[in-house]
Amino acid sequence: MADVIGLGSCTVDFFAIVPKLIGAEEKVNATRLEVHAGGVTANNLTQVARLGASAGWIGLIGDDENGHTILKAFEDDSIETSGIEVRKGELSSLTWIPVDAEGERCIYMFPNVTAQVTPEDICKRFARHIQSARHFHTEASQLPLAPVLEALVIARNAKVRTIFDLDVAPSYFVQSGLGTEAGLMETLRSLDVLKPCKAAARELTGENDFERVAKKMLALGPRLVAITMGKDGCLIADHSGMVHVPCYTVNVVDTTGAGDAFMGGLSYALLQGWEPRRVGEFANACAALCCTRVGARAMADRKQVEALIQSAPARAAAN
Repeated sequence: MADVIGLGSCTVDFFAIVPKLIGAEEKVNATRLEVHAGGVTANNLTQVARLGASAGWIGLIGDDENGHTILKAFEDDSIETSGIEVRKGELSSLTWIPVDAEGERCIYMFPNVTAQVTPEDICKRFARHIQSARHFHTEASQLPLAPVLEALVIARNAKVRTIFDLDVAPSYFVQSGLGTEAGLMETLRSLDVLKPCKAAARELTGENDFERVAKKMLALGPRLVAITMGKDGCLIADHSGMVHVPCYTVNVVDTTGAGDAFMGGLSYALLQGWEPRRVGEFANACAALCCTRVGARAMADRKQVEALIQSAPARAAAN
């Protein structure tokens, strides 16, 4: 069984490289199309695996071409696939992602069969995978909350560290029918590690200052909160204090997956038992390197991550 197990979005991403992101009634010619495996939790696990820890994804995919692409990508990264159930006649999850010349993008999600997982599936099919892990990753993005909550309960009972990516704002989560705000708040209260996206953090706290955001997010219940701040780096906060870690400067090609690479780096660093500043430096370096190529899984290995950290020690150690 794997050190890190994840339940969450697992997709094939179709990237349209475009001169600009457009609005309603606009048209633009794409430069090219690229197809890559992706998905928030699946990406987290890919980064963990490339860094050298064992990882596995649990959940549902279809028996379509996208499903084959998903399995091939996992196998290429030596990610455990015994917890995957392939359902005949179903469509695997996919996304459409236009990316502009500055690396900015928007994402259209098609959860398909991945979002059909139930609490019963978690108990009967996937519980043993969760119980045997050291870390359990999941998210608020595409899956309904009920199976996620069931999986978190199993992880807590087995004393597995829970790591949650709040990848969408609570209002979007509720409007999409994935769960209630009360259910989401119950989830946040029980977590070990929380990384909220900016929209979610601001909606939940009413704050724009990142330090105040971190303090209010901690007050909701998690033991550790990681706030990514783009060019301003990240904050790693727990109940003993808070550390601001600057970012690394790289040539940005595509920001897709940077937050997922950060989460994978964060999880790996926590597995090592490192102190908060080193955790933040390592996760920031993973995120930075992911931005240097197209695709959510343009992720680095540990040697590459450590080389970036060593190339800019003064910047990484500032503040």
